[in-house]
Amino acid sequence: MIYIVMGPSGAGKTLVGEYLKKKGLPELVSHTTRAPREGEKDGIAYHFVDEKTFHTIDKVEESIYAGQLYGVSRKEVEEKRSLGDVFAVTEIQGALAFKRHYGGEVCILYIASSPRYLRQRMKERGDTKESIGKRMRTYLKKQEAHQGKVADVVLVNETSTKTLYKQIDGLLRRRKIHQY
Repeated sequence: MIYIVMGPSGAGKTLVGEYLKKKGLPELVSHTTRAPREGEKDGIAYHFVDEKTFHTIDKVEESIYAGQLYGVSRKEVEEKRSLGDVFAVTEIQGALAFKRHYGGEVCILYIASSPRYLRQRMKERGDTKESIGKRMRTYLKKQEAHQGKVADVVLVNETSTKTLYKQIDGLLRRRKIHQY
């Protein structure tokens, strides 16, 4: 199964990704043209590349978010998928591209949060006021709150990390039962 994690900035995509890694699922690491945030390492958080390099990569999906390019390479998918279940963090166009390429092997997870919570999380992780403003304008312009309609599963991240993790554990248990 390829789990695709999507949601607006600040919803907890990285948090969900870290939890899936703890559960043994390898991440499909995206390429991006954005600069690394403090503590992010190349090849782990993202493959950080310049725009010229980005356009030379054979990708399963690619998108522009808040003025930066993102995409998962076909090589990354094929290599890690041979190991079993994997996950990727992307946005709606990327999620739909994965569905087009891999059909029923894809489960789209949408993380839902209120705009107030999103702003709070971005502030806590150290985003600048300018960056938060740009990301919130993108959230409203792209109507990201409604993108959960394309998801196979909606996870709500408003109360506690423990509650979010329980939702993920339940999902993984149900998927495993249906696979065998």
